[in-house]
Amino acid sequence: MRSAIPAGAETPPGEPARATVEPRLRSAPQRFIETWVDAVLGFLFCVVLPIPIYSVDEPFVGAFDASELTIVVTSFAYVIVWYCGRRLDAFPGAGLNASHIAPIAVITYALIAAILLLLRLDYSRVQLFGSGLLTVLWMAVIAQLRARFLVRNYAVMPKSAIAAMPRLPTCRWLDFTEVRGRGLRVDAIVADLASELEEGQIEALADAAIAGVPVLDRRYIVETMTGRTPLGGLTPNEFGALLPSRQYLVVRRGIELAFTVLFLPLILPVLAIVALLVRLDSQGPVFFLQTRIGRRGRPFRMIKFRTMYDGAGGPSFTNASDSRITRIGRYLRPCRLDELPQVFNILRGEMSWVGPRPEAASLEKGYVRDIEYFALRSIVRPGVTGWAQINQGYAHEADAMRAKLEYDLYFLKHCSLWLDMVIVLRTFAVVFRGTGAR
Repeated sequence: MRSAIPAGAETPPGEPARATVEPRLRSAPQRFIETWVDAVLGFLFCVVLPIPIYSVDEPFVGAFDASELTIVVTSFAYVIVWYCGRRLDAFPGAGLNASHIAPIAVITYALIAAILLLLRLDYSRVQLFGSGLLTVLWMAVIAQLRARFLVRNYAVMPKSAIAAMPRLPTCRWLDFTEVRGRGLRVDAIVADLASELEEGQIEALADAAIAGVPVLDRRYIVETMTGRTPLGGLTPNEFGALLPSRQYLVVRRGIELAFTVLFLPLILPVLAIVALLVRLDSQGPVFFLQTRIGRRGRPFRMIKFRTMYDGAGGPSFTNASDSRITRIGRYLRPCRLDELPQVFNILRGEMSWVGPRPEAASLEKGYVRDIEYFALRSIVRPGVTGWAQINQGYAHEADAMRAKLEYDLYFLKHCSLWLDMVIVLRTFAVVFRGTGAR
């Protein structure tokens, strides 16, 4: 590599001239330290702090009793919730707000309490559930602080690519040349590695990598931060990354069937009540059956509650204020209760709870013809909810469908039980807000 001397330094008389180089990029402080600080301080606040408040004696001095057992299980529960929260926070837009952390904390602490009850072990309920409340509070506050004050700096090559980078409050996009000239610290370098780089640019990236600065592909960083896999530059070589593992599909199907059967006694009464309301509201059948395209392009009959007047006709998509929608339909659509009968599609293996939304057969052909790679959505079973649904909502225009496809491709590329959990948690938030439906 080239030897570096300060820019502008003079060569002493009688010595050969030495090459000068621009200052090397410097890496930002290691971000993993923030994670460990968060974990340790959270443990002290959620587990250690409540001990002198709730304990009646000094713990871990005498015999191992209810006080010590409570501290141990509380520590175990905190670790589970913290780990799950960090895994969910890795996905764009997930965020560690209280609505996402609270369900995980409730399930974790309630399950531990149930196990202790079954084993007939004595413990402090106030200390256990008080720690759970502190854990939710801690993680929600830390998430807000990180989102407001943690800004990452990225050096972009070339400068013209900065305009195309996503605008996020937690990222600052800087010109690579300016950063290198001023010797600024950056978290990573973002470059279009799929394009042909000049010799000087390749050498600069190599110098940065040697200095310990991560070098990231532009498509990768855009995908990571937006939750969309850009269609531009997608090649057949990447199709293999869109295929979920067989182990994941088998495990997910087993979990899906188990939870569906478990909650079926709760779902059936809701189905009966909604069916009665639909029947009393307007004439016509209770259910609406429509041919949709499922996994591997196979058509199937999707079941929904009828939310339009019988025989209304018209296009397959709906507008924001569609006159064909019934009175009860205007309440069912925002809270997604009209989709609930698709539980029978799930039991028949035609759909999943999570996956790309199936398109009507009459629209699918046009989308496949006009939008490149649209057929890739059928790699997995379609879902009642999906990554595109919670991020974009309803869409049928060409541009909106391309964006929806990018979300679906991201789901295929990163599908996991963790991503499924993010989608389910955010779906509940969307249902309560009643947004994205028509």
